[in-house]
Amino acid sequence: MKYDGMSGFYRGYFISLMSNVPTSGIWWATYNVLLREIGQHFEADSLGTHKMPVQAACGVLSGAVSAFATNPLDVMRTRIQTGGSRSLVKVTKKLWSEEGASMFTKGLTARALSMSTSSFLIILGYETVKRLSYKHRTEDVEQATAY
Repeated sequence: MKYDGMSGFYRGYFISLMSNVPTSGIWWATYNVLLREIGQHFEADSLGTHKMPVQAACGVLSGAVSAFATNPLDVMRTRIQTGGSRSLVKVTKKLWSEEGASMFTKGLTARALSMSTSSFLIILGYETVKRLSYKHRTEDVEQATAY
């Protein structure tokens, strides 16, 4: 507030979108491809869906893939938000001059572990809610057709 005023609260908003939107897109695309490819080697559960361990493994792998793919954007986002230049071009040039090609892997292990762990938890919740919703829907259909 003291130095940047209200605009300080929005520092890095655009680069956050540039980082988070592709990360999410890559995550969901990878999750669905992995679920299809890996899931075909395992027996489906009683609802005809993939079993939870398969879904969890695909979620973890998707987190790692999306972390690897978007890590450079995340490094730039972090630099902008922690008080570096507000210019993406300036931050990129500075990172390149200071770090060289290693700028693409800076913090990658921590980010991949963090995203894999959170993906594991998120997919367990998501698939559990989806499975419960599906069960309730099939029960409602069975009750409706029973009359």
